[in-house]
Amino acid sequence: MPSHADTLARVPLFRDLTPAQLAEAALRFREDRFARDAYIFHEGDPAERFWAVRDGQVKIVKHGEGGREIVIEVIPPGEIFGGAAMLMTHQPATAQGLSDAATLSLAVDEYKRLLHDYPAVGVRVIEMLGERLLGVVRMRAMASERVERRVAHVLLKLASKFGEERADGWAIGASLSRQDIAELSDTTLETAIRVMSKFSKEGWVKTLRGGYVVILDRETLRRAGGG
Repeated sequence: MPSHADTLARVPLFRDLTPAQLAEAALRFREDRFARDAYIFHEGDPAERFWAVRDGQVKIVKHGEGGREIVIEVIPPGEIFGGAAMLMTHQPATAQGLSDAATLSLAVDEYKRLLHDYPAVGVRVIEMLGERLLGVVRMRAMASERVERRVAHVLLKLASKFGEERADGWAIGASLSRQDIAELSDTTLETAIRVMSKFSKEGWVKTLRGGYVVILDRETLRRAGGG
């Protein structure tokens, strides 16, 4: 497993820091481990810590009408999550392990000191805010699209984060149940099963043992997902 400094080097916020600065910043972080489906924090909790994924995957969840769970984001190793990253006072959503996961975190006051010590990180935070806002706009626009388009969009987005090029296609390096795909696409389990079956019959994707999806026809799936 990479060192704390190696993990931080993968986090876009810290890409401008030197190796010596990364090593110093890494000393401020605490490591925690969470089992699959374990809660890291709940929506509405005080945003007391800044979080980054070291290993595994974390899902960010909102709850809709009747308590229905909606997965709004999947966080891979090297990415950050939680309201404290954007200096919110409370968590805007719930974080759970999508798989067994290891995280690095530090108290929000220490995070603020880190921003003061390394102004380049503060600039990256501003850039991140713009990217997150654009992502929200895109997701709201996607909500009105046909479900096949939403599922294709989700698969391509996950592949852009977890993708690994193989001889037979573009493999998503995260285990995904049909329920996971349904929640990410804001649809029902039955519909997700139907759409994935259609994509498989068309030769666009295949699913391996353990829930790992391989995109076989990237261009066709991209057109199905709206480009």
